[in-house]
Amino acid sequence: MTTTTPAHGLPRLAPPPPPPDRPAVAWWPVLGVAAALGLVLGVLSARYGYFGDEYYFISAGSRPAAGYADQPPMLPLLAAALQHLAPGNLVVLRLPSTLLSAAGVVVAAVIAAELGGGRRAQLLAAVGTAASPYLLATGHLLATSTVDPFCWSVALLLLVRWLRLENRPDSRGAATRDRLLLGLGVVIAVALFDKILIPVLLVGIAIGVWVAGPRRLLRRPMLWIGLAIAAASTVPTLVWQAQHGWPQLRMGSVVAGESSLFGNRWEFLPFALYYAGVLPGAVLVVIGLWALLRSERLRPWRSLGIACAFVTLALLAAGGRPYYLSGLYALVLAAGAVAAGTLTARPWHRWWRWTLRPAAVVVGAVLAMAWVLPVGPSSWRAPTEFETMGQVGWADFTTGVAQTWQALPPPQREHTVVMAYSYWYAAALEHEGPARGLPSPIYSTHRGFGYFDVPPGSEDALLVGEVKWAPRFCSRLVPLPTVAGADFAPVNDDVQMALCTPREPWAQAWPSLRNLA
Repeated sequence: MTTTTPAHGLPRLAPPPPPPDRPAVAWWPVLGVAAALGLVLGVLSARYGYFGDEYYFISAGSRPAAGYADQPPMLPLLAAALQHLAPGNLVVLRLPSTLLSAAGVVVAAVIAAELGGGRRAQLLAAVGTAASPYLLATGHLLATSTVDPFCWSVALLLLVRWLRLENRPDSRGAATRDRLLLGLGVVIAVALFDKILIPVLLVGIAIGVWVAGPRRLLRRPMLWIGLAIAAASTVPTLVWQAQHGWPQLRMGSVVAGESSLFGNRWEFLPFALYYAGVLPGAVLVVIGLWALLRSERLRPWRSLGIACAFVTLALLAAGGRPYYLSGLYALVLAAGAVAAGTLTARPWHRWWRWTLRPAAVVVGAVLAMAWVLPVGPSSWRAPTEFETMGQVGWADFTTGVAQTWQALPPPQREHTVVMAYSYWYAAALEHEGPARGLPSPIYSTHRGFGYFDVPPGSEDALLVGEVKWAPRFCSRLVPLPTVAGADFAPVNDDVQMALCTPREPWAQAWPSLRNLA
């Protein structure tokens, strides 16, 4: 129920019941699950090869900047630093993702404890998180989509804790609690240094707090100081974006245009549930979101349930990718693990009880690992699995391009640059090409490469891939034999090649040739 506040006419929200006491965190078993996940991901992180985005991060980071056309600078700078420390070592390159994935398991368990869940709920949240197909698929790759969900999870943990302390009559002083809000600002700053997505969560939280309370959160000075810190951290990147015409603003339509890679809007929710895990993940997500929105026991955190619902609807409407919801998984899995302990006692919930039994959870986790992790020959997975097809065939592809390059007459080769269709092609050739005799740098108008290097003068270009602007820009376009890679690698097999003589100097035409899609 609500009453009207005479002073400003806004509905006064009825105070929620005091949240339950926080049980002790079952550190040893939770850390055991996290360590097991970290060990598995670490051992398998050297499998197959570099992912296309990892090549790109290394290329971008070797050109240090405050920002890039398609993302903030964190991952490129980190990738370049790790590559410098341990050249060619995939385990080291992917170590941050391995550690963050393992830490995400601990965060989910601690959230379950903050929500009042005991040892069983904490372990269920930990195992459910560790068995998430999306976490498994990206946890052995260096990707923005590993760092960003972890930042969301930590941000939600800080808010869950603040709400628990704020709603307890015997809670500690406001100044002590509000340090959590300052920490929240720091976490948001880190997230923004990796990916510009967390503002969607912040809007959802603001809406949830306004609807379900406590609205006093929005009046806490430490919250706004933390948000100011987060905003200040984006200034260098915003300056870079302004100087280069705000290319990041066009990435939303690019992502929406690539939605077929991850299903259409009708498949958004099924894919999101699958990424959380069929057993027990999808079950816990459904129970957890219901509990956050409807359960009296979790009413102190209802604002976060509303935020989850808002983020889901907003990303669905905007054509976002289903895995963008992975930052919510730690919260909803933990809420589901806590709520399931009370719901399973009701006879009409028999249909899903078995999914949370230890045997079913263990079997579900093992099947998820076998299905998602890079085990077995890559030829089994590459034809249909996006993460695998992006890691294989690059050596054969580069060798084929180098052979075409070497076949050019030496006088012509001296005045010909290599121009790749996509940023994946360009980055892979730049990384693998020098050992095979290719020149450096490799040029491309695609994504961040369009803002890197510009070919000199009016040099001819060896075009690698179906360069879309070639027919209108090249005064002479000579097709060459395609590059044949591994038959099972659809990304870089049967790649078109051509020689292009430009109509005008590259520097003059370059701004009009850049393309993000």
